[in-house]
Amino acid sequence: MEGIDIASTRHQMPDQTDIQIGPTLKALPDNIVVRLDNGTCVYCGVALTKDTTAKEHVIGRRFVPKGKLGGYWNLIVNACQTCNCIKSDLENDISAITMQPDVFGCYGHEDEVGASEAVRKASKAYSRRTNKPIRDSHEKVNVKMPLGEGASVSFQFTSPPQIDQHRVFELARFQIMGFFYWITFDQASKRGRFWRDGFHPVLEASRSDWGNTSHRAFSEAVVAWEPRVFATSADGFFKIAIRKHPDTNCWSWALEWNHALRVIGFCGKRQAALDVASDFPKLEVQTISQGPERTLCCRIETPLAENEDDKLFYWDGEAI
Repeated sequence: MEGIDIASTRHQMPDQTDIQIGPTLKALPDNIVVRLDNGTCVYCGVALTKDTTAKEHVIGRRFVPKGKLGGYWNLIVNACQTCNCIKSDLENDISAITMQPDVFGCYGHEDEVGASEAVRKASKAYSRRTNKPIRDSHEKVNVKMPLGEGASVSFQFTSPPQIDQHRVFELARFQIMGFFYWITFDQASKRGRFWRDGFHPVLEASRSDWGNTSHRAFSEAVVAWEPRVFATSADGFFKIAIRKHPDTNCWSWALEWNHALRVIGFCGKRQAALDVASDFPKLEVQTISQGPERTLCCRIETPLAENEDDKLFYWDGEAI
């Protein structure tokens, strides 16, 4: 297909019929917790018992800076202990890394609590990529390029701590599943529903790259879709948007974590997602060096302009 690739993940779920979620977007108080008394795990669908149930905060209390969920809403559900542990492990290093400043030492916010929490978590949390504390997980790449006969020049690039993409997409899947289960929850049966035909993440991007062509194209493509979840919590350290395709059972979703990382994608009918994404431009990548054992490529990041409409979290003329 032309355009950006779409990853796809499928997980064994209970059979569910395709669904239409109600058409009304209901405003909820921003300081009251939503609590579901669900009888099946929101993540895997297994029937829960007293011995297997874990209380689950879909927005992890330690995923955002300490204390930031105080006075703000959260979605609290029941999950099986296995899923609860897997999600908690994902949150541990991803939260710490997304709280860190960029390569220039700048945060995406001016919050003193957020900055101090970043320092604390950098020493406490371990990167699953390097097996070192986050503070020691900056990555360096050495490049040696020939200049001519007998001459060469060397460069060293240093990046902030990185997260493996598959972990980003897996945590996004957990969070989107939690919200999807909530908006399809049936009080009588104490069950929510799951989408069919997979989870299709598109791309993650750090703050310095929120203006890249793929994120722009995604925002433009789905901005007019019917809104199903639009929310911000934890003093702005967590954002989510879920929209429904106008003609079929396909949903777009977007997440923003700790003012630092955005993740976008689709869930539901894969062909519908592919049809939308086929028009997304490919990100331009430049080759720096190429050899028999290693090729090094780079891409210039594109931030959002200060006066630019940020349509990713944009509903009815206002940003959340």
